[in-house]
Amino acid sequence: MTEGNKTENRISIEMAPMEGITTATFRRVYAKWFAGVDRMYTPFLAANQTHKFKTREKKETEQYSPDLVPQILTDKAEHFIWAAKELKLLGYTEVNLNAGCPSATVTIKKKGAGMLRDLAAMRSFLDIIFGGDEAGDMPEISIKTRAGVSSCDEADEIAVLYSGYPFSAIIVHPRSRDDQYDNTPDLKAFGAFYERISHDRLVFNGDIRSVKDAEKILDHFPGIRGIMTGRGLLADPFLPERIRSRESMGDVGFSDREKAIVHGFLTELYDEYERDLSEGTALLKMKDLWNFMAVSFPDSEKKLKAIRKARSGLEYKAAVKSIL
Repeated sequence: MTEGNKTENRISIEMAPMEGITTATFRRVYAKWFAGVDRMYTPFLAANQTHKFKTREKKETEQYSPDLVPQILTDKAEHFIWAAKELKLLGYTEVNLNAGCPSATVTIKKKGAGMLRDLAAMRSFLDIIFGGDEAGDMPEISIKTRAGVSSCDEADEIAVLYSGYPFSAIIVHPRSRDDQYDNTPDLKAFGAFYERISHDRLVFNGDIRSVKDAEKILDHFPGIRGIMTGRGLLADPFLPERIRSRESMGDVGFSDREKAIVHGFLTELYDEYERDLSEGTALLKMKDLWNFMAVSFPDSEKKLKAIRKARSGLEYKAAVKSIL
């Protein structure tokens, strides 16, 4: 990493919103056990004609935190404005527009990355939320976006569009919608945004799974606001701290001290889910998390299988204890 671009305080390290995983419970417990994350984002809140958030969505935002940014999913400017103003009343100073979700159930409704199919409609949407009479009553607006729909060759046109609006931050996942999470993030596509948009508003998202990955991006694009990690953080919850210190995970995986911390985190997280939901739901949520964490235990397939097959909280905790 170049001397002028160390991953110190000025680099923002951000937790990606992941539906069903990075819930309010997860975020609260994670922040108790680990450090290094500057911003967290809620999984998307659906804003629609009802002008009401669902109960589970309200739980994502009811506990205000200055490092939390609510993410809004909608294709209608009036619904976005309603949601943004509601969230401002709760104390939030920034909201995030989801223009990146690649799920077919979302994009078929022209939401998420589906908004990028019609950039003229997207421009009209942005004109209203930034230029309407109520714009002054809303929090700052950031956006999380893909670099295209069918191809990252669309990145420059999207970057030109975004450059005309005062987004507080532009988080770019340089894959197309059709890529889903396959293929390698396209650095040329991110470069299109880097050329068009002030660097201190840009955040890189996509396949940040190690200190080396982070250093590569920060060296290649000096001066960007920061990096966002989702799957990498779930696999190694120490990743933000490692990026800060530039010390990679050891060759043998988690140290004994780190294993003790991870064990404490996972135990508390399971107990919180079981208390708030049910034993069965808590097990499902923890197994979903272990689908990501498993890569940090490459030589423990038998023990990982025991976690996946656990049918009760007792069986699950015993299996986790054996691997940690």
